[in-house]
Amino acid sequence: MKSKNRQEWILLIHQLPTKPTNLRVRIWRKLQNFGAVLIKNSVYILPSGEKTNEDFQWLKQEIESAGGEATVFRADSVEGATDCEIIALFREQRETDYARLIGDFEGLSGAVREQKKSGSLSANKLSQYEAELGKLSQELERILATDFFRAASRNKAQAAFEKFRKQLQAAKGAGDKALRRQNDSARLNPAEYQNRRWVTRKNPHIDRMASGWLIKRFVDSRPRFGFVADGEPVDGGALTFDMVGAHFTHQGEDCTFETLIKSFGLEDDAALRQIAEIVHDIDLKDKKFNRLEAAGVNAVVRGIAAVYADDNERLKHGFPLFDGLYQLFGSSEQPVESEEKK
Repeated sequence: MKSKNRQEWILLIHQLPTKPTNLRVRIWRKLQNFGAVLIKNSVYILPSGEKTNEDFQWLKQEIESAGGEATVFRADSVEGATDCEIIALFREQRETDYARLIGDFEGLSGAVREQKKSGSLSANKLSQYEAELGKLSQELERILATDFFRAASRNKAQAAFEKFRKQLQAAKGAGDKALRRQNDSARLNPAEYQNRRWVTRKNPHIDRMASGWLIKRFVDSRPRFGFVADGEPVDGGALTFDMVGAHFTHQGEDCTFETLIKSFGLEDDAALRQIAEIVHDIDLKDKKFNRLEAAGVNAVVRGIAAVYADDNERLKHGFPLFDGLYQLFGSSEQPVESEEKK
């Protein structure tokens, strides 16, 4: 009887033809992207799972289409190696990947620090560093996805990424706080926006869903949400958001969620700023903040949209997602008390 704790594996054994000449390199690169480990000559292994099995099956098809031979099969054990030894190989491979990335992040961080110190950190250089951060962010996501057994340097690599990302944001926004203080008199008072009707476009996704949550939790404790189709007239007394000509919508490089934060003077809330970065990256797709959480949050939002066709239900069931993110990022700010808690 097989132990419940025993690791299951999936193996790929292949033999490649001599032509095309680039096939060997192409297959090797894909195996690296899968996170596969070479345990014997032309024998690669992955922990068994739906995704890893699919990866190997597609690769098998590609090899066979090119005139080669390939076999994919599951195994409870591998001759000549224990599970612990194989797991150690996976961790060693990821450690190498993480060490390379950590070195890249620390090198870039040092360069930014020195250039800032010398006053030579120009807007053009910042843009170049942001582009480099985007590339390294994608590489980190790939490595994290193939870190099946949590290598020791995983957290260190994520911390190095986050440190560099925040360093770039700080360099770009050094004067933001002073500018906000100058504009405090223009901030809107949430007390004047209670029990209002808030209207946006139908089929809310990330920006409208997050904005609805922000309105409910931090602005209007008793909002009434409405949804209209494009071009449909809106009641005169309603406040509109995330639509053409709305009271609160995209401004400059900001999505609606960011506009609402600035409009109501909520920029000092660290948790809201982090959520705003995620919403921005998903909504505008410009990788401005390179938040690693964006892909996961987007997947959850799309799932909610698929389950709930009714706009109010979709908004309602999206709120716990942002409540969770707010709690996770641990702000000390207290949101407007909702009716459910009164």
